[in-house]
Amino acid sequence: MKGPALAFGLAALLLPAAALAQEQPPPPPFLPRAVTWSWDKTSLRLSVSYREIIDETIRQRLTSGIPTLLVFNGLLFEKGSSTPVPGALLLKSCRVVYDVWDEVYAVEVIQNQGSSYSPAVATLEGVLRKCAQFDRTPLIERSRLKQDATYELKAIIEINPISPEVIARIKRWVSRPKGSATVGAGDALFGSFVGLFVAQIGNADREFRFYSSPPLQVPPPPPPPPPPKKK
Repeated sequence: MKGPALAFGLAALLLPAAALAQEQPPPPPFLPRAVTWSWDKTSLRLSVSYREIIDETIRQRLTSGIPTLLVFNGLLFEKGSSTPVPGALLLKSCRVVYDVWDEVYAVEVIQNQGSSYSPAVATLEGVLRKCAQFDRTPLIERSRLKQDATYELKAIIEINPISPEVIARIKRWVSRPKGSATVGAGDALFGSFVGLFVAQIGNADREFRFYSSPPLQVPPPPPPPPPPKKK
């Protein structure tokens, strides 16, 4: 095969891949989502629910016995910046398998704080509590945020990510030695999570993206103490 015939053959091989790329939908936009911020002595914590991603189609899948994977990736950004706060990463992956004989759910959760396995969750409500919300979950040390600055959380939630690299990335993160969760923006593993937020093609059965509303307003530094009164 030479000349035009070779060019035609190569074009025929490339057409299916090009057509497939064109058929893939773009990722959904980031939408506002109510997030409750709170503080303890050392950390910023947040609470948020994203249960509505489990629609009727996903509910039916969950009760069919087919394994279902729900993955949450969240990063904290200073308002107006495209660079996330180094180390401010919120992760959760949840693998759910329904036992059609015993009528219970087996749930494996991997998140920042480690992993857990519950072989017998009785109800779908119990699955949602474990897999589709955070309750006062620590995000970052308070001392690492700028005083009198504004921040927002951006999150990507995926159901059944196509690429197995997503879960491999999370497992690598939680397997890091204790105390190494705080990393710089140049860390290769942290950078791989950042890459999710600039992807232009959706990569899951269903994907939902949000930014926190209202944003987090870090209090300004306290005023200096008054000078001692002269006697």
